[in-house]
Amino acid sequence: MQPLLLKRIAIAAALVGASVAPAIAAKDGGDAAMPATLTMTFDGPVMVAPSGMTLYVHSAENVKAEKFRWMCTNVPVTTTNDQQSGIGERPNIGFKLIKSCLQKFSPYVADASAKPVGDFTIVDRPEGTKQWAYKNLPLYYSTRDRKPGDRNGAAAGGFGGGGRGRGGIAFASTQIQLPTGFKFSRQEDGLVLATSENDRAVYTPRGGSRVRLAGGLLGGAEFKPLSAPAIAAVSGEWGIINEAAGRKQYAFRGKPLYMAPAGVSDDDIRATGAWELVVVQKGPSLPSAVGKALTLTGDVYTDKKGMSLYTYNCNAGGVTCDESGDPAAFMVALCGDGKECARRWRPYMAAANAKPEGEFSILDITYPMFTDMRGGLYPADAPKVKVWAYRGKPLFTYYEDEKPGDMWGSSIGGIWGSTWGVLQVPGRSATQLEP
Repeated sequence: MQPLLLKRIAIAAALVGASVAPAIAAKDGGDAAMPATLTMTFDGPVMVAPSGMTLYVHSAENVKAEKFRWMCTNVPVTTTNDQQSGIGERPNIGFKLIKSCLQKFSPYVADASAKPVGDFTIVDRPEGTKQWAYKNLPLYYSTRDRKPGDRNGAAAGGFGGGGRGRGGIAFASTQIQLPTGFKFSRQEDGLVLATSENDRAVYTPRGGSRVRLAGGLLGGAEFKPLSAPAIAAVSGEWGIINEAAGRKQYAFRGKPLYMAPAGVSDDDIRATGAWELVVVQKGPSLPSAVGKALTLTGDVYTDKKGMSLYTYNCNAGGVTCDESGDPAAFMVALCGDGKECARRWRPYMAAANAKPEGEFSILDITYPMFTDMRGGLYPADAPKVKVWAYRGKPLFTYYEDEKPGDMWGSSIGGIWGSTWGVLQVPGRSATQLEP
């Protein structure tokens, strides 16, 4: 029997060249559920379980590697080797409450009747359970994900790998081969096409015709057509059209593709109204309670008054430590006792009728964030307040910010992996996604 293409992979397959075979295929007969499917998201192609929940991998857990060892186990990392101070190995602060990787990322367990199929295999975990793996990488769920479509696990950092990750926890995915010279970029408008050469977003003229902007805002700068080699072969939403002098030019969804002139900012290009980004997957919408402001480090998300929003981030021994029940001692090291931390960092309260939208959700957290410095953050038995959150992380404002654009609380930290960071809007400074 010929394997059937998965329904969802059609979204991603439209982006690949004709010579690239589909990465995931259904079982013979196609009547049994697959372990996972591929869907195109704002973060690029991501695998999800049949339940719709996002799947993750640890990039160092290739079970076929010569020196393979499990990185995500049920043993928490409670000590650190402090070489700089000469102390040597010492307990991490709050070591009694530090959680293990498996408490943050639960294995995607295979049913007793499950059988390997295609690139999906079944591996035996040290605890005795059987876990699905894709291309030899064991698959996990994130405890930060509450519903289908959430992708909070990799964004939260995990083992130090944010977004799709460059090591550590990352979204489970598969390679999508774009034509040479192209990549994906996660920007405010959505997942867009960009050039590999200079990480610049790809543009197309509004209306689809070739445009030359002479004088004025762009100073006569001309957009360069993205030429296609004579032997290039494309399919799906990609095309090749005839450019001037018999040259070939790439097109996507019927629109010709251009590289922006060097030295011309994306804001200036947007202001002309003559060009538009090539959006592969539109970005999520914002709730009315969240705005944006331009700062010295780029656009950041703000509250209704225009004040910068922040998230608290913590990593202990490679595992996040900024959720409910994690050690409060890491935050204590940054701002003191519970009352002082609450005075400096004020949760962005959600209105009673507020509803989640896009990547912003509403959480119940304790405020003050803790009362006992030896206890945990957001203790479950304390009174709660409703606050806005971004990808599962509560949002705060900082007491020293006096006007829109201020971000005096940014990058406070660096103590044992604990820090506060301003919440930046995705853009050219955001992580570039390799296909």
